[in-house]
Amino acid sequence: MKAGFELRAKSSLDNLSNISDFVLGSVRESGLDQREIFHLMMAVDEACTNIIKYGCSDEIDIKCEVEDEQVIVEIRDVGLAFNPLEAPALDLDVPIEEREVGGLGIYLIRTLMDDVKYERREGNNILMMTIRHRRSLI
Repeated sequence: MKAGFELRAKSSLDNLSNISDFVLGSVRESGLDQREIFHLMMAVDEACTNIIKYGCSDEIDIKCEVEDEQVIVEIRDVGLAFNPLEAPALDLDVPIEEREVGGLGIYLIRTLMDDVKYERREGNNILMMTIRHRRSLI
């Protein structure tokens, strides 16, 4: 099975629930289990929240590609160039009181997704996140 779904949303925290509903509806028949869906939803929410709060983009384009053994979500915006994969890794060994603010969302995206890629193309930030069905990894 291969299916594609697309959404364009205004860059507003008020739209995060619409984005979540879109992603959930797109992957409902994908074969992802509840845990995998939760991980995907968290990663998408974190990425979109970062774009909305820091990216200076008016809109966010989201594409979900549902394939037999994986789901790929592409999030695109025309905001400030920012490659989250170049952000310093979060040091979880440092006590929380001593840590700098920020970076936890990017850490979650890297941890929860099986693959994360970024590219800057034609003035667009493009973040591609892949989650594979656990059953396909066995």
